Amino acid sequence: MHTSRCGTFQKTLGWGIGAASITMLAIFYFDVPLALFVKNHLYANTSWSKLTSEMPDLLLLVVLLSMLASLSVYLVRSRKGIYDATTFFCYLVLWVAPLSYLAKMVLKIAFGRINTRYWLQHPDHYGFYFFQMRERCDGFPSGHMLVIVAIIAAVWRFYPKTRPFCLLTATLLGCALVATNYHFLSDVIAGTCFGVALEAACCRLLIRDPLQLPCDRC
Repeated sequence: MHTSRCGTFQKTLGWGIGAASITMLAIFYFDVPLALFVKNHLYANTSWSKLTSEMPDLLLLVVLLSMLASLSVYLVRSRKGIYDATTFFCYLVLWVAPLSYLAKMVLKIAFGRINTRYWLQHPDHYGFYFFQMRERCDGFPSGHMLVIVAIIAAVWRFYPKTRPFCLLTATLLGCALVATNYHFLSDVIAGTCFGVALEAACCRLLIRDPLQLPCDRC
């Protein structure tokens, strides 16, 4: 038992250090050049600029629909005494969706990073303003990546056959957020890492019996 806990701690620590290192690398070397590249090349196309400037933010709607769908399925199946992968998946998403949304709100306040589009108009304001709750300082981490990846991670865990689709979806979302200058690259990377970490933590806390999982253990 002690050895198992040590192994888990070391694995988690190693994963965290790796994620932090990649994020810092992006902050120092890739964020600004990539954002300027998008501005100077993609946004030279007026159609692309108009299309991306009118995109609605549907993240809260995604969270609410995920919660409603998960709650409905979980209640129906649990009342019938059906406790399989689908039941536990819905139970997990029921918690992961709102907690990931709450986490992104708290983390944005904690890091206080200027968002990409505002920085492009005011380059002198670049940086992190920790816990200052300034206007337009809501870029890090990407809330869309955090929430969507957390839900995708649950799908990945319970339905292994969907993993190529999960990976493709997360990749396309990340690329879209960078290509529209909604976020710096490091915002997307951090959002992804926080999303994966939150789903793993929720799984470990909520689903304690490994037999409840069809394949991967939490």
